[in-house]
Amino acid sequence: MVNESPALQRRAILLIVAFTIVAGIAQVLFKIGANHLPATISVGGLVTDLPLIGGLALYGLGSILMIWALRHGELSVLYPLISMSYIWTAILSVTIFHDTMTSLKISGIATIIAGVSLLGIAGRE
Repeated sequence: MVNESPALQRRAILLIVAFTIVAGIAQVLFKIGANHLPATISVGGLVTDLPLIGGLALYGLGSILMIWALRHGELSVLYPLISMSYIWTAILSVTIFHDTMTSLKISGIATIIAGVSLLGIAGRE
């Protein structure tokens, strides 16, 4: 890869962060859609399930964001950032579905943040 300007690399990181937020929202829509499905799933039921369709559409949008980001950023820095979608999903799950946030989950989130930070620092060296 040709060395990109710092501005383009920052934009790539912002696009990946935007992707992680979109992916977190898409996961919530998948859960909502799955909750509406009957016991016997039909193709027609999947096609008319608006939350599922919305989640798929958001993943499509997120894929476009990721492709744009990968044009100008380092894969070894950007790809680990995708794990941030787990953080957004956990936060949204607590907010929307009233899931419990345990100390173990908080420790996992902190571990993800620490790992992504270390990879980001290593990417600058």
